[in-house]
Amino acid sequence: MLASLSVQAAIPHGRRDENSDFAAKFAKDHFTSTMDYALVSCCLQRARWQRESSLLKKLRSAVTTLEFAAKFAIFIFVVTSMLSVGLRLSLSQILEPLRSTRLTLSALAANFVLVPTLAYFITRVIALAQPLAAGILLLGTAAGAPFLPKLAEFARGNLAFAVGLMVLLMTVTIVYMPIVLPILLPAAHVGAWPIAKPLVTVMLMPLSLGLLVRARKEASARYLEPHLRRASTTFLVLAIILVLAANYHKAVRIGFNAILAGTLLLLVSLGCGFVLGGPSADTRNVLAFGTAQRDISAALVVAVENFSDPDVVVMLIVVVVLGVWIQIPIAVALGRRASGGTVA
Repeated sequence: MLASLSVQAAIPHGRRDENSDFAAKFAKDHFTSTMDYALVSCCLQRARWQRESSLLKKLRSAVTTLEFAAKFAIFIFVVTSMLSVGLRLSLSQILEPLRSTRLTLSALAANFVLVPTLAYFITRVIALAQPLAAGILLLGTAAGAPFLPKLAEFARGNLAFAVGLMVLLMTVTIVYMPIVLPILLPAAHVGAWPIAKPLVTVMLMPLSLGLLVRARKEASARYLEPHLRRASTTFLVLAIILVLAANYHKAVRIGFNAILAGTLLLLVSLGCGFVLGGPSADTRNVLAFGTAQRDISAALVVAVENFSDPDVVVMLIVVVVLGVWIQIPIAVALGRRASGGTVA
């Protein structure tokens, strides 16, 4: 005991954690008794364990805070993006894709038959952990991305068709995902209503509200829409940063197979839409990107509400980043070709 007290006295007050190495050296130099030295070593080891335990608690608390902030950012992104879409549209634009039966059937077949089948086979052929496979299947069953009109602008495609197609695919996704996803992921024990509930409340209701405001207060809709669109983009970027910050070690170690699976899903989906898009370049390009751009809003909502493993969201974010890197350059290249090599 005297040995332990002597060591404590030898360490400057308020700096014991920073001077543990000094304390160990002091004990070794000044205590010749084996028992005294062992007692001092035990005291020092216990102090180190307590310090490390406190640090781990702080790290866990920080990660929990980041995960909560990421979920909140995802929620705000989805709500603002759906409101923005509703404020931007009229009923005639929503009905635009339904005027061509061939294009409508092609879009539905590509997005709700070919891509989900492709996603399922990717998870069977490429070895993936269950949360990563769940992310691929979520994207495979979620169609109607809010970024489609922007990609259509880059590719100089039919913008009206892009907006109408996006809403059509979003609407079908809200009905489709709760039915198909439990079949593709029986081990995950996700029910139809837990999937449908967030899609209806977080996506369909804001979209309907935006359409209502557009129909009754068009001037207000025009004023609010750009602000909400910018807010949705800001919160998406923030959500990506927060998810990667909370799970950076997992994102770094996500592995080659996961990146390969996401890249295959994006590229083959793009090809399916391009083939089924018909002879007109402006609609063919739109359907190609409409098929490749999966509905990250719906996928994130379902992932946050139904899966406790953060690797599912990490996989979604990784594929989104891959999509940005792959699809924007392709859209810009198609736009340059359509305009004879110039960019607007």
